[in-house]
Amino acid sequence: MSERIGIIGGSFDPIHNGHLIIALDASEQFELDKILFVPAFQAPLKSKAPSSSPAQRMAMTQLATAGEPRFECSDVDFRSESTSYSVRTARTLGAEHPDAELFWILGADQIAQLHHWRNIDELAALVSFIAFERPGSECLLHPELPEHIRILRGKSRPLEISSTEIRERLKSGRSAKYFLPEKVFDYIKAENLYR
Repeated sequence: MSERIGIIGGSFDPIHNGHLIIALDASEQFELDKILFVPAFQAPLKSKAPSSSPAQRMAMTQLATAGEPRFECSDVDFRSESTSYSVRTARTLGAEHPDAELFWILGADQIAQLHHWRNIDELAALVSFIAFERPGSECLLHPELPEHIRILRGKSRPLEISSTEIRERLKSGRSAKYFLPEKVFDYIKAENLYR
């Protein structure tokens, strides 16, 4: 039986407990053997560059995933040092894990954007998508999506945490301690990030 690998990508600026909970839910609901966390070097659909450096975002992702044996941090998008396109990520990970079945994990709000993703036809042939609805979002399929796309719907929990809110809280001097893994929170303090 082939290995089932989940991929969760993002800026992770910073990675937070919401990311980890979605990954854990995906691994349990869809019987995934492993989840690869892939920090984007530069997300293509985000106009602003991340607040923290690539090395800092990678370090936070490694700290956040270190305590769970099913979680791994991948530098696949950092190797190219350019815009992180999911299709290139999936191609590379497929070559590195040729016998694995790949699942791309994302929020339902991103499903509505999939038709904008580069080479979505090819990406849909490489991975199945697992979509988790966020509070106030709906999993809407755009008519331009390829017919062969496979979207599995995860059962989500009402949890509203975003990296944007965490950055804003830290910038304004409010605490974000319980939004983040403790090691990530300590790293942010030590590096004086988001102030």
